[in-house]
Amino acid sequence: MKIQHKEPYRPLRAAAYPKLGDQLDAVMKLARALRDQGVVLPQEVCDWVASCEAVKQRYAKPEAPHPAVAG
Repeated sequence: MKIQHKEPYRPLRAAAYPKLGDQLDAVMKLARALRDQGVVLPQEVCDWVASCEAVKQRYAKPEAPHPAVAG
């Protein structure tokens, strides 16, 4: 008789998913794209998108430096 050991799937799955913040950012971008295409979204979703956009504007990412051009 063989003994089989199965890893519990929950911790493996949790470790394999992207970071929660990255997932939420993707969902926010999807909601924004749908809104911009004229899809009517629930007001709570529109408010959430606006809140996320305000945070992104307030704490904007610094611009990436342009690579030096060899000349």
